[in-house]
Amino acid sequence: MDEDRSDEIAVYVVWSPQLGAQEKHASDAAELVPDKRAHHYWDGAMVIGSHYQTLTHPDGTDLTLGSPAWDVWMLFEPDARWEVGRAPEPAWWEHQLGGMPDDVRLDPERFAVKATELLSSSERP
Repeated sequence: MDEDRSDEIAVYVVWSPQLGAQEKHASDAAELVPDKRAHHYWDGAMVIGSHYQTLTHPDGTDLTLGSPAWDVWMLFEPDARWEVGRAPEPAWWEHQLGGMPDDVRLDPERFAVKATELLSSSERP
């Protein structure tokens, strides 16, 4: 984000109560992503993580235990839209969780390359 100041980028940061976080902590946590394009949200019911738990549990394990996705970084196509009861599929995602595949473990350089590729492919002439 520091290298690309484009207004074509929107960042949505969703904070949720994993590891004991509370809504009152979200404003301090938001300082970790101070970019003016970042929009911060508190999701106390973990609705977003529940929508995306199949990313982090693709074989269905732990889904019945209510293990929502968290500490997950996602990139979306510019035309991605939320519909009632249906979240858009990410074009790319990575995680920072234990016990997950290393091939999608957050690698900031790779993530930046994927973001640049996505942005470049969506730019209009």
